[in-house]
Amino acid sequence: MHAFLSLFIGIAFAAETILSPVPEDVLSSFGSIMISTTTEAFPDVSFGDIMITPTPTVTPTPSLTPTPSPIPTRTARKQSFTIALLGDSMVDTLGSDLGILKQMLSKTYPSVGFTMKNYGVGATNIDFGIERITNGYTYLGNPMPALVSQNPDVVVIESFGYNPFSFDEGAMDKHWLALGKAVSTLRNALPNVRIVIGATIAPNASVFGDGASGLSFDPIAKSQKVTVIKKYLENAVNFAKSQGLPLADAYHPSLDGSGNGKIAYINPGDHIHYSDAGRNFFSQKIAGAIINNKLLE
Repeated sequence: MHAFLSLFIGIAFAAETILSPVPEDVLSSFGSIMISTTTEAFPDVSFGDIMITPTPTVTPTPSLTPTPSPIPTRTARKQSFTIALLGDSMVDTLGSDLGILKQMLSKTYPSVGFTMKNYGVGATNIDFGIERITNGYTYLGNPMPALVSQNPDVVVIESFGYNPFSFDEGAMDKHWLALGKAVSTLRNALPNVRIVIGATIAPNASVFGDGASGLSFDPIAKSQKVTVIKKYLENAVNFAKSQGLPLADAYHPSLDGSGNGKIAYINPGDHIHYSDAGRNFFSQKIAGAIINNKLLE
């Protein structure tokens, strides 16, 4: 298997130096997945616009907790930046303007102007994500230019873990190589681009897909699908660490004590995408990766 993998790397990425051997602990087999991974059948509506069951509002109890100190501001290397996020519906769902992330970054860099670009497309895997880096496409009737044409300063590549490949054997290898190809494609087109790898929130096997239109999973299917998603998220984390890339890891801290995704972060309408808390949480992790790694300085 390693001989084949080495040969495949040599053929497909001969000019690239980003890739390293795939760790043995991410090569285990796993079950099939649920969501369409074809690039032709896009959703009819943006996942970011799906109506969800609102989280009940709770009147806060007055507290004597001291007011938090203001967030320290920092100086960026220039006055304006373009930041793009590439992924599946777990990026699309963050909103077309990525407003939460923009707000978080603006608190630390108040004198900076941010242009935010959402390159999330629902129901597509990482192969089509790579295609969108250098090719324009149409999503929900809206033409989108190639990502590199926007000259982003920072690109966050999310794992695409919620839309895995349709096959099992060798999928972790292919996902690893695809992450490497995405990084190399960006660097070849934009030598100065800063890249962050993102791992979104963990799924929950007890409720996965409950309430989602057109989906119905029995407990075994839920467990299988969640296991697959978690393997992709782990793979993305391991890839980022192996390549020394900044990592926005919402996956590990969103796991509860039993290894399931924390319900508080999961959309109560479809039990797949984000609740408001989950959207804020992942945005916070992305902002933290950009700020802590001084990608704008």
